Amino acid sequence: MTTRAEPLTGKGTVRPRSRWGFALALAVLLGICLFATYRSALFRLERVQVAGNQRLSQAEVLAIAGVMPGDLRWEVTAERVRQRLLADPWVESAQVTWRGNALVIAITEREPLALLQYHGRFYLILDKDGRVLGQRLLEEGERLPVISGVSVDRALRGDVLDDLGLKDALTLLWWTGEPLLEQLSEVHVRADRYLRLYLTGGTTVEVGVLPDDAALREEHIRTQLRGLLDQLERVPAPARARCQIDLRVFGKVLAQGCQ
Repeated sequence: MTTRAEPLTGKGTVRPRSRWGFALALAVLLGICLFATYRSALFRLERVQVAGNQRLSQAEVLAIAGVMPGDLRWEVTAERVRQRLLADPWVESAQVTWRGNALVIAITEREPLALLQYHGRFYLILDKDGRVLGQRLLEEGERLPVISGVSVDRALRGDVLDDLGLKDALTLLWWTGEPLLEQLSEVHVRADRYLRLYLTGGTTVEVGVLPDDAALREEHIRTQLRGLLDQLERVPAPARARCQIDLRVFGKVLAQGCQ
């Protein structure tokens, strides 16, 4: 005689289903909690503090950083914001930290050193390394000395121009302190890297070709500029338009028509 197994019914089939139902409900509840936490105001950006900006406005810094109130903390991490800031040529260094619901941004800006004649009425704004910070018209913004004689076909923000004559002019400007820098209107660069200065009163200064050695170059520039400043202090205002000064011989300042 054979027997046939009968399917079990009753409480034995209820437990697995109840456990699966409980697990599903728990998962849904957990998902709701996680979503609520994700969207919670506790993790949202409420305010941004910006420090160190001198030329960039706070609005410009926020635009570069790509942040705005309401952003979620893990979407705008401190390192991500810092990298965005460093990608802008005006920003030399940046520190970004979260303090509660506030994002604290501290930047150091690059200093514009000179303007370089570009296309038409436009000039490139350069820092000491020849980095293009932007472009502007001559009459816009703060007064900066102009570098002429160097042609650039195309330059983008952030590009570093590597023309040797341009680097000579920027090095000279970097070592030119106040009050001489205020009197400097233009640095003309010849193809052979010969430098000539034009001062605001009309005085022309023959600098010549700078030494290639970095140490000798610094000593040469500092020595000759000190002599130039001493000479200019003795030039009467009416004579400045016709005054010609020669700095090509190291340790000497030769002047003509400066009395």
